[in-house]
Amino acid sequence: MTVRWWGGVPAPEVVPDAHLLAAVDGALAGSGASAEVVCTHVDRSAGVPATGVSVRLSAEPADPAATLVALARTLGGPVVLAEDCPAPGARPAVAALREAATGSSGRVVRFPGQDAVSGRLPVTELMAATAIDEVVGVGVTVTSDHVVDTRGFLRPHWSDGRLRLLVEQAAGGVLQPFEIESPHECCGGAH
Repeated sequence: MTVRWWGGVPAPEVVPDAHLLAAVDGALAGSGASAEVVCTHVDRSAGVPATGVSVRLSAEPADPAATLVALARTLGGPVVLAEDCPAPGARPAVAALREAATGSSGRVVRFPGQDAVSGRLPVTELMAATAIDEVVGVGVTVTSDHVVDTRGFLRPHWSDGRLRLLVEQAAGGVLQPFEIESPHECCGGAH
């Protein structure tokens, strides 16, 4: 199978992780495909930054046209399959596709192995169990014997074609993800 990336422009209310994943999963339900990787991207090519999303599908949907329409409806904005798509308002989606295809940028909301890890894991185990290529310290040099307290929440980023998880020193000599799950509550704490 050829890797199949779709790019979209989510409405502001769909941008939070839980909403985005629910929208993508809902649109793909019954299509014969699932979202293996879901990333958010910031398009700064125009005066005002805009959010785009990239989705790597597990397979070609049984009815690609219907699935495309369903995804556009649930995201609340255009969805494109190629970088040369001229759809109105699709600039952030096109930028998301470009970044996803090269692994140059993007915050990864879903990735292979993500659900298989929780609690505290040595860096080597974390990388072996997931698609994460590298654990990078902010203010700390990471070694293979460091332990990461995943806290059940990992949001790595694409950079130079590698999936990198940023971590920082935490109490007790362990590392923790630099991005925390709830810097502010969404939807009155319903997620």
